[in-house]
Amino acid sequence: MDNRKYARESEQARAEEIERDIARLREFEAFAKFTDADLRKLVEAAQHTSTSGPWPLIREATPSDAAYILLSGEVGVYVGQDRIAVVGPGEVIGESVLRRGSLRNATVTTTGRAEVLHLNREDLARLVDEIPALREAMDETARRHTPQAAE
Repeated sequence: MDNRKYARESEQARAEEIERDIARLREFEAFAKFTDADLRKLVEAAQHTSTSGPWPLIREATPSDAAYILLSGEVGVYVGQDRIAVVGPGEVIGESVLRRGSLRNATVTTTGRAEVLHLNREDLARLVDEIPALREAMDETARRHTPQAAE
């Protein structure tokens, strides 16, 4: 296969993945206020990642470098060895510590097969400024998962 054909097929596969991810986000309440343009901007900035089994997305007491949007599967949230929560699809994960700039206060691990959108710190910071609905979704997630965030 020549390089141009490979590049075209790769671009087409990425475009199809973007459309699938936009459609998935539309299914979740947290993204109901997003415009089509907002969802496209969010998905285009993210990296789609799949896991075939348990995999740590975030490790406790490490610097924050990314946030995740869970598209499918579940994640367990652990403080030390204690599982304190299980989170399902449609949740923004790791957003509060990313915005505060402190160390992670929990480990977040997929419990099995899962698909996530990975947003690095720089893209997330830019998107929060450009997409008001993203800030609202992150604030709501923080309120639900960290009681002190509501203060």
